[in-house]
Amino acid sequence: MKRFCSLALFGAMALTVVGVAHAQASYPAQPIRLVVPWPAGGGTDAVSRHVAAAMGQQLKQSIVVDNKPGANGMLGTEAVSRAQPNGYTLGIASVETHAINPHVYKKVNYNVQRDFTPIAWVGQFPYAMAVRPGLAVKDVAALVALARKEPGKLTYASWGVGSSSQIAFEMFRQAAKIDVLHVPFQGAAPAITALASNQVDVLMVPLSVATPQEQGGRLKLIGLASPKRLAAAPHLPTLTEQGFAVEGGTWLAVMGPAGVSPAIVEKVNHAVKAALDTPELTGTLVSLGVEPKTATPAEVQSLIDSESVRWSRVIKTADIRLE
Repeated sequence: MKRFCSLALFGAMALTVVGVAHAQASYPAQPIRLVVPWPAGGGTDAVSRHVAAAMGQQLKQSIVVDNKPGANGMLGTEAVSRAQPNGYTLGIASVETHAINPHVYKKVNYNVQRDFTPIAWVGQFPYAMAVRPGLAVKDVAALVALARKEPGKLTYASWGVGSSSQIAFEMFRQAAKIDVLHVPFQGAAPAITALASNQVDVLMVPLSVATPQEQGGRLKLIGLASPKRLAAAPHLPTLTEQGFAVEGGTWLAVMGPAGVSPAIVEKVNHAVKAALDTPELTGTLVSLGVEPKTATPAEVQSLIDSESVRWSRVIKTADIRLE
């Protein structure tokens, strides 16, 4: 009887292993949900949708974008951390969700190291430095000179305390050693509106958002927070070229909840890489001011770890904290 039970147990275990292996081999057998922790219509959402469509073509399965905005990206990110690790719920991670929030907020309901499976890197959005149309500066040197001449008089906007726009400008402010007053807004749109109407002086903003505003004469772009110029704006010099080695912006990566199998991770990573190899997706991302980049899952984790350290230093120096 004991031997029979052992054989039955072994048989059940074998069937389970075979079933899991079959499920992984047939993955994806149903649509995949891609959680984007930002509102529909924004820059991150637009890029995520293009990537999702291209990934779906590679995986031969639908990928449904599910926008879950709130709390600087924390609500959607927490939802991914609590999902079943079967590969059918993935999420978009960004500098806010994985490198800023844990250092700004007193309570974050997920652990960046413990609760996620790194899968693939997508690319980076370097931010452009935009100034109001009525500000009499034509480059970064002029802005710094004005700020030093009248400390505390100039103002910089952001789309919220603890946002990447605030901290990216803080990187520059600390490097330039200038005193500029922070004016936070509830979102990027009102921040840009305030800049265009000469209510604030300067703003760090994604290039894809700023370019149409620049073309309409509603703001001026004077620098790019990137180590090199972008194909989408070859005329725009970097902050590094102008004497300030500042790299600020956001990046996007595909993550899953902790425990996603290596076989599924490999499939999704390969699909993202293959999608980024297509001229269609690469061209679209470049036009949106994104620098496409691929990485192995281990490299994704390493990049997130290094970004967390880099941004935390700025946050600590600026003493940016939220409950």
